Parts: sequence; structure tokens; C-alpha cells
Amino acid sequence: MNQSEDAAYRKAASKYSVSYMSNAKWLKLFRTVISAGVPLEQARWKFIDTEHFVEVSFPTEKDLEPTGFADGKFQPFEYRWLESVFIPHAFKPKVGVGYEKKQDTVAVVAALEKAGQFPVEVSPEGVTICGYRV
Repeated sequence: MNQSEDAAYRKAASKYSVSYMSNAKWLKLFRTVISAGVPLEQARWKFIDTEHFVEVSFPTEKDLEPTGFADGKFQPFEYRWLESVFIPHAFKPKVGVGYEKKQDTVAVVAALEKAGQFPVEVSPEGVTICGYRV
């Protein structure tokens, strides 16, 4: 990482009072979910440098590098830029169609609880993994 990228990260992260996750901890989390064999077709990815979010499936092993995502399904970026990842219990694959697809978020939470301490919040809508807190 060059100095300007590091300065941009420090500036974006400065608005948060707590950082729960490092690159290594995010990598452990992703590999834990992948190893559990739970298919997750939709997740909402929120980043520390923008108010916008991205909806894309959970990564596979080939998407992962030691400190960030490989170029492909994701733009290449370090995991530490993740504010949170939300995994809905159910989602509609097509807007305007009543069909809902369910995701096994109970299995995700169980795998994460077995693997270690992760900042996981369960709500009626889904599961959120928090990287930062204001």
C-alpha cells in the first residue's frame, strides 16, 4: 500500500470509534463460512469510505487473497475497508417477483460461533458482521 492509500484509509477509518476486524480476521471469517459449505447468493457489502453499498454473493476461495479480494467478482481491495457485511435470511432474486429465496443464516452464525469471536448481530432481517462501529 502506498502512502496516499494509507492516508485515505486512515481518514475514512477515523470516523469510527471501534474497529473489530483486521484483514486477517476477515479472511478467517470468509474461510470459515466457505468451509461450512453454506451457499450465500446475496450479501450487502458496506464500505468505510462511502454511504453506498454493493449487493453481491459471498466470496469463494478463489476470490480471496491474504489481505484483500482478488480481481474478479469483487474489485481488488483490502478487507479492512469493509464497514459491514449483511446476509439476509431471505431475498428476492428478481425485483417485482414475489418469489423469495432463503439463505441458511443459522448455519452461518453456528459456524462463526464455533470458529471464534466475530462481531455478529442477528436481526429479523438477517445477519450483520460488523467491521467498525461509530
